[in-house]
Amino acid sequence: MPGSATAEQIVRWSRSAPDAAAVRFLLSAEAPAVHGGPELLRSTVDRHLTPVLHRVIAGAHLDAADLDALTAPDPLTEPFTVDAPTGVVPGTVDERIDVLRRAYGPFADWWRGYFAGHGDDPVPLADLWRLYLPLACWIAAGKRRRRPDGLFVMGFNGSPGSGKTVLSTALAVLLDVLLDPETEGRAVARSGDDWYLSRAEREPLRALGYDPGIPGVTNRSGPGTHDLAWLRRNLAELADSSRAGGVIRMGNFDKKADDQPTGPDRYFEVRGRVGVFLFDLWFAGAETDVDPALVPDGLRRRVAEQLRRWRPVFDRMDALWSFEWPSFAQMVSDREAQEVLVARRRGARGMSSEQIRAFMTYMIERTWDWRTTSPVPPDHAVTFHAKRAANHRIIAVQRGGRAW
Repeated sequence: MPGSATAEQIVRWSRSAPDAAAVRFLLSAEAPAVHGGPELLRSTVDRHLTPVLHRVIAGAHLDAADLDALTAPDPLTEPFTVDAPTGVVPGTVDERIDVLRRAYGPFADWWRGYFAGHGDDPVPLADLWRLYLPLACWIAAGKRRRRPDGLFVMGFNGSPGSGKTVLSTALAVLLDVLLDPETEGRAVARSGDDWYLSRAEREPLRALGYDPGIPGVTNRSGPGTHDLAWLRRNLAELADSSRAGGVIRMGNFDKKADDQPTGPDRYFEVRGRVGVFLFDLWFAGAETDVDPALVPDGLRRRVAEQLRRWRPVFDRMDALWSFEWPSFAQMVSDREAQEVLVARRRGARGMSSEQIRAFMTYMIERTWDWRTTSPVPPDHAVTFHAKRAANHRIIAVQRGGRAW
């Protein structure tokens, strides 16, 4: 039986034919000790769980081993179920199967479109079952519990290239399956990048230190480079989106042009009722109760002064997801990978490797004091902490200290 398997057997499972009977042990407390670490364990779970999920999607007969795999306690899903029995994650396997079958089509269509050009990149069914859907169900339950007639806002914090936009956009697709559009509204996912000041508006900021120092490198990034008035106005409009015929004109920043567009793409327009707003910003939830006088004069003090102005936005968040922050070298690598993805989707690369390093130095090392100010949110502001592998796969989730 899998429960008596040795570490060597688990390694063999990582190479063997799929076997649903392996899943329960692979998800147990004993399995993380296997040589190879959490990345090997995660891929091995995928190997044996994914065929079961394909049978679920196809409506095929599920035998006892399949059902056991689907009902095994899962440490990746557990943080989203701690609020049971309030209905955060459907409580029976039949309910979860029903949600998976309803959500798979829209999710698969979005995934294939978003990652077009990545070759044969299969839809991550195991991630959908173990992470995306449980988190989406948690958000839907949170909205019904905390903001039944209003706007539920969830923030996403993480270093550049950590996967904030992919996660929040995927969740919006799933929430549009879970929520009743008439009584609860739709989900909208947007990045804080969309509210950057125009290039002309940012140019005078160079005299205040907002300058990477290399030609061709943008000076957008931290507090002080966004149109906060516009963002706050949009938040208020989203909260009042139940009115008939309303149109919300949100930011739609063009990173390739490093500017707010002026043509037909000037705005990202939202029509109809919105029930959930998923807002990703690399310093979302950062501590805003800071004293700028404690920071030496220059860019870091300007950032401390501007950071305080973000408090109303961060206070409006009902929940916050925070990716673990990696080393600076890993951040540069992540930003490089992000640039490649953007190039594949938009047909042109933005910055060279040298420019990316200069931009990241400006964005991370020169902007923050890291004692008085930091883009990393304090634990008491965080609902979920997430750890990811080098390949961007989320390998662990823990509850933060935020009261619920």
